[in-house]
Amino acid sequence: MEEPRGDFCADEGCAGDVVVEKYLAESKVSASHVQLACRGPHCAFPVDGNELRVWNAEDPSCQLLILRGHHQPITAVAFGNTVDPLLICSASEDYVIKWSLEECREKVLQGSPPRGIIVGALLGKVRYLRFSPDDRVAAVCAGNKIFMLDVEVRFSPSAV
Repeated sequence: MEEPRGDFCADEGCAGDVVVEKYLAESKVSASHVQLACRGPHCAFPVDGNELRVWNAEDPSCQLLILRGHHQPITAVAFGNTVDPLLICSASEDYVIKWSLEECREKVLQGSPPRGIIVGALLGKVRYLRFSPDDRVAAVCAGNKIFMLDVEVRFSPSAV
């Protein structure tokens, strides 16, 4: 077996050409077909189909935020482009939900479930999702349609 090249740098998650596992999340449902999202130290991914998990690799006190609101499996996830507030959007066949990570963390610290805002519903199976540069619009690709959703307008029902 070939030795890894370079010195171990486990704090940075690598050992030469070898990746060192920092975190493992297992799901009952495969997420291999889902658009995942990473921005800075944050990674977001669906677990068990309809739960969105956000992990902060830099700050252990902010580990693993669990966001619930979808009834159907999440098929796409995207972070916003601005940092204050840092937004994330998740999509499934039932809803497109916008989440403010800071507000969600505050809710968890208060002992309340985090809540997102529904910005679209019943658009079909969303395959791709992306925020505009100013985070005011989300482009959502579902089937052969592209929807431009105003993420600052609340959709009814207003929150999940």
